[in-house]
Amino acid sequence: MLVSIGTRSLPKIIAVTRAFSRYPEIWMNESNKIEYHIMPKDIRNDEKHGQEKDNFSRVSCNPMTLTETIIGAKNRAKNAFEHAKETLRHM
Repeated sequence: MLVSIGTRSLPKIIAVTRAFSRYPEIWMNESNKIEYHIMPKDIRNDEKHGQEKDNFSRVSCNPMTLTETIIGAKNRAKNAFEHAKETLRHM
């Protein structure tokens, strides 16, 4: 199973890996292993802060509303998925 993580935040990466490790029934039937794919630094510009728009999520780095937070999460998930597909094509 390939899990594409749309963040470079270490606490978030740890949370995702812990979550999957606690539910082996999700991935054990497929390949008995999980491969994690974390966004490369050049795709997500980590130098932006505050209300500057993040290129990866297309919302401000510190979203001020629930709607903006949800939009950013959806955009990161879509971009992580597309990046993983593209990476797998080149393998």
